[in-house]
Amino acid sequence: MTLEDLIKKDKSFSESGFLAKVDNTYIMILMAIMTEDLKRVDHKVGDELYQELTTKLQSSKEANKIQMYDELNVKDSYIIGIEETENYYEIKVQLISRYMDYQIDKTTRQYKSGNNQSRVEKTHILTFQKKKNAQVEGMSRTCPGCGASVNANSSGVCEYCGTVYNTEDYDWVLMQIKTQ
Repeated sequence: MTLEDLIKKDKSFSESGFLAKVDNTYIMILMAIMTEDLKRVDHKVGDELYQELTTKLQSSKEANKIQMYDELNVKDSYIIGIEETENYYEIKVQLISRYMDYQIDKTTRQYKSGNNQSRVEKTHILTFQKKKNAQVEGMSRTCPGCGASVNANSSGVCEYCGTVYNTEDYDWVLMQIKTQ
């Protein structure tokens, strides 16, 4: 499937808007790991990826470490493949990021290991999926539980009733991150 084919089939798709979403989602995930608050990205990632991130975070907690990604930025991201299945559209994106990758002691906040002197450049392949029959969400997102406005970009959890906004029903969801 080509980008032009996807744009014809999904009228809401914009390449620049999608790539901005990719960059934002990636940064949100690394920030959630550093702050030990994966609930901030639960609604933006698939279940398997969320479990992988939870396992990684739990391992750091058990070792009394906090993973740090200082001076984080996305150097470039671009679409490298688009597929269509019976129920989903799938887009693979190559994302190149730079950051200092190190761990600190959770108690003392002292450096433990990794590179805290210079940024490393890493290349990742991110796989996003969107349901073919995704609902159009419009400009405002409302809680399916109580109808209040939900800020799906910050936490995806209704501040009034606690219902999680299910991005999967409306938008692209990150299913996999592979570091090359």
